[in-house]
Formats: sequence, structure tokens, C-alpha cells
Amino acid sequence: MRAKQTILISKNIAKSREEAKRIASAYADRIYTIRETDNFYRLRQLPPYKFVKGSFKTYKVKTGIYIVYGELKSKR
Repeated sequence: MRAKQTILISKNIAKSREEAKRIASAYADRIYTIRETDNFYRLRQLPPYKFVKGSFKTYKVKTGIYIVYGELKSKR
């Protein structure tokens, strides 16, 4: 099953973690953690270990906003 793993918010459109969180709330089911890189705020929906390695795909929602989807591991 495909699921959201991360929402990426560019620092060009969000100047703080709180602003990134507010913007991401329109796309997020929940926010697991917030991490910061040089160019983006990464708002995780689920931890990466819950996904099949190599299954991640990034989709542009609009300028400065991206959603990373991945294939969830089976619960066997």
C-alpha cells in the first residue's frame, strides 16, 4: 500500500518551523517529526523504516511544496 512519508516545505516559502508546520497541515495526516536541511523543512508522516527500501517517489504539489510517497512494508 502506498502512503505519505514526508512533506517537504521549501525555506523560500516558510521562514520558520512553525510556518512550515502551518503550511504542511493542509497536506498532512499527522506530523511525526520535523527535520531541517539547508533548503527544506521535512515533516515526516511515518518513520522511514516502515517503508520498502527504494520505493520513495517525490511529487510536486506546487512551488515549494512536495510530498514523498512510498510503499509500506507488509505486516507479516
